[in-house]
Order: sequence, then structure tokens, then C-alpha cells
Amino acid sequence: MLPPLTPEDEPRRLRALRSLCLLDTPAQERFDRIVRAASHLFRVPIALVTLVDEDRQWFKARQGLAAPQTPRDVSFCGHAILSPASLVVPNALHDPRFHDNPLVLGAPFIRFYAGHPLQASDGSRVGTLCLIDTQPRDFSDADRAALADLAGWVEVELHSLDESKAREALAQQERFFEVSRDMLCIAAMDGTFLRLSKAWSRTLGFTEAELYATSLVDLALEEDRAATARHLARAAEGASVLQFEHRARCQDGSWRWLQWSAVPDPDVGLLFAVARDVTQARLLEDERQRVERMKNEFISTVSHELRTPLTSIRGSLGLLCGGIAGPLPPPVEQMVTIAHRNSERLLRLINDILDLEKMESGGLDLHLTTTDVAPLLVQALQAHQGYAAEYGVHLDVVVDAPDARARVDEDRFSQVLANLLSNAIKFSPQGERVTLSLTREAGALRVEVTDRGPGIPEAFQSRVFQKFAQADASDTRKRPGTGLGLSIAHGLVARMGGSLRFTTRAGEGTRFSFDLPECDPPPSGSTS
Repeated sequence: MLPPLTPEDEPRRLRALRSLCLLDTPAQERFDRIVRAASHLFRVPIALVTLVDEDRQWFKARQGLAAPQTPRDVSFCGHAILSPASLVVPNALHDPRFHDNPLVLGAPFIRFYAGHPLQASDGSRVGTLCLIDTQPRDFSDADRAALADLAGWVEVELHSLDESKAREALAQQERFFEVSRDMLCIAAMDGTFLRLSKAWSRTLGFTEAELYATSLVDLALEEDRAATARHLARAAEGASVLQFEHRARCQDGSWRWLQWSAVPDPDVGLLFAVARDVTQARLLEDERQRVERMKNEFISTVSHELRTPLTSIRGSLGLLCGGIAGPLPPPVEQMVTIAHRNSERLLRLINDILDLEKMESGGLDLHLTTTDVAPLLVQALQAHQGYAAEYGVHLDVVVDAPDARARVDEDRFSQVLANLLSNAIKFSPQGERVTLSLTREAGALRVEVTDRGPGIPEAFQSRVFQKFAQADASDTRKRPGTGLGLSIAHGLVARMGGSLRFTTRAGEGTRFSFDLPECDPPPSGSTS
């Protein structure tokens, strides 16, 4: 037995076969009547309309055979589709290709076979109309011609399906162009409109005749035409996708912002595009930017105007608390102390707001120098001892890399540590420890602040570094803060070449950490 060869156009043939949408579909009378006629006219017990896919020959219509399909490697039709002419096997037992075929030696005991290939609309041979007999027989030229005519009838039915699908697809396209809210367009490569959806008239107010009398470039405002023409020129240069925005004229003299996404097809010289009216979005974005500028200017002005007098007030209150005016009566001393603390808190808030405004506007300058890192950790720990004592929290520092150096802004680095330590202290239970550590990890310096508090709630974790973010309103009354510290720390660490991150577990605590590139210690006697 010789299995059938694979046609040279097999990928194309299979695509054409699948495009028929007939494989594994129910029986249809218009095909069944053909095999009944063939069986009667040629006086054979079996007549089939077969479709040959990768692995099998499947029977779209069958007369005299119960099986719905057979394997392709034993099929006669797999051989028949290799040639445009009919394949005729008068006696399979005498044919070296089929004499030991299981369909010959076993059911249905094929002796005679005649099959004419069926062509899809692109010429691909996708199957056969075939005749099978259990007895050897001759097949005349007239018989061959009659079989070819019947196969042509099958092809008419196949092609009628293609035409029906094409009409259905065209109707769907027409419906799509009619109801789409987006402005669909088929244009020549120079922007001449060839097909427009109804949305163009609805959006711009022009009639279809007026739109087809103009072009994509001419429709743009005069100030945008040159840029629009340059975008179209990119299609001729081989660009696969065009994406741009321009302002388009409306019939009433106004204009709309259109956002274009277009795919050129140089083979047919067409541009398939969709334009969306983004006027409202552009106006909202312009308004958002205007409000953002006003907000930033207001924050900057108010912060600067408040900081100078507030600094003076804080200093005066600090002097009173320090006894410069002598002992104060207890009620007065309590009020002055509260005022002094609140003035410090308000000044910290103003400074934080100014820092954020500078970072967002790109006006925050960092002075990076090669610095010994360990002393900065020790200083930060010492500066927070008093604050930790208020909460009954112990502070530890662990330095595994005492000689480590990195390029940092010392003041801003200390500000980051201050924010991390103050947070860790506030959220640590009384009697617990907060640890500040410096280690070497994978060629970098790692700074960590670890507390043993309740951990960060899961619902809040995604907002930890957002501005004014605070975990729980009821909890923050006991642990006052602005919600700006971690946002500022995150930005400062990024400006120094690191990335602030955290790990947390409910009931066990939180660890904030960041890595910085390590600098080699300077040679003896030199300065950084």
C-alpha cells in the first residue's frame, strides 16, 4: 500500500477547505441528492462527497456507506486530489497503490474506484465526488465526462456557500459601518475618502456627499494640515500603523479633536482607519492640567507665605518652653507646650508639601557626594531616641558594613531614615524594638527599618506610597501624621538611585528597605 503524497499547496488547500465551513456539519439535502443521483446513474452501491483534511477523508454526503470518515493515509481520495483529472482504479487488487489497502482487504471491500477532485473558489482541490463498487469494472471516457459534470454540480453547491457567506459578510459590514459610534474609514494612501461610516456625518455635521468631496488632509484645520500630510506620507514609507491626532472642521464652523489609528495596505493602496472624537477628553485634560497648575501654585505660595512666620512662632514658643521668660504658671506652660508641638507639626507639614511640590515639578535638587553610610544611620537613631521613649519603644542599629560608602545627599538620606523610623516607632507596641540595619546584598548596600507592629492592612498595601495615604482614620488619631512621609521617602530614594519597598505580615511587623549602589572607598589622603 502506498499512502497518498501531500500536495505542494497543502497549507493553502487546508485554509480553503476550512473557509467552506462544512467539516463536521450535519447532512444537507442538496449534497445528498447528488450522491443518490450518482449511485443511480452509474449503478454503483456507494457514492460519496468527500472532504480531505490533515488526517482523514470526511464524508459530507454518502450513499451506501455507514462510516462517516476514514483515515487519510488509507484513502483513495487522498490520491485523487493530487491531480485535476479523475482518478480511476478499475481493479484495486491489481493496483500496487491499493492491493493491500485495509479498505480493499476488508470492508467495504473496494474493487472499483472513480473519483473527481472538487475545487474551492481559489482552485484548491479540497475533496472529491467518488464512486465505489465491490466488483471490478471499466470506466469509459463518456463515464469520466459524466462524473466530471456531476462533480461540477457539487462545486456549484460549494461556491454557492461562498457567495452566501460573502453576501452575509457584506451585509454585516454595511451594518457595522451604519451603527458604529467610531468614525470608520477606508481611504486612498493620499487621504482621499473611499468609504465612510455614518458616524462621520453625525459627528461633523457634513452630508456624505460633502465628505466624499474632501479628503482627510483637507478636512483638518489649516494649522494641522501639514502635520497630517506628514503622517500620511509615513504610510508610503512603509509604516505599519499610523497613530496621530488632529483637529477636524465641522459643518457649523467649529472643530473637533480626532484621534486616528490607521493601518496601510500597500498591496492594494488603501488605508483602513478608525477616528475617535476625543474633544471632550482633550478639554478635560486641559482643564485638569490648568487646575493642577493652580493647585501647585497655590500650595507653593501658601507654603512659602506660611513657613516664614510659622518658623518665627515656633522659635518664640520654643524659647518660652526653654524658660527664657522665667518659670511659667503650670496652666500657661501646658498651653505653650501644646502650641509649640502643634507649630512644629504644622511646619513639618508645610515642609513636606514643599518637598512634594518640588519633586513633582522637577525642582528638587539633590547634592550627591560619596559618603560613609554607617554614621548617618547612627545619627538618625540618636535623633529619634527621645521620640522612641515617648512611645516606650527601643531602637537598635545593626551595621554589618561599617566601611560602606555610597553617593547620597546626606540631608535627604537622613530625611528618608527619619520618615521610616518615625513610622516604625508610631506603629510599634510599647516595649518592642525597631531595628535599623545596613548590610551588603548582591553587590549593593541595603538599608532596612524593621518594626514588630501589627503590619500593614492588605487593603492599604497598594496605596502605601501615595500622597496623603493613611491606613485607617480611627487609628491615625492615635498616631498623628500627614500621610506624606512615605511618599516623599519613596521619591527621594528613587532620586538617589534606589527603590523603596516593603514586606509585611499581619501581627508580625513590617520591613521597609532600599538598595543603593556601593562606592569604593577613596584612596588614603583623598577627599570625596
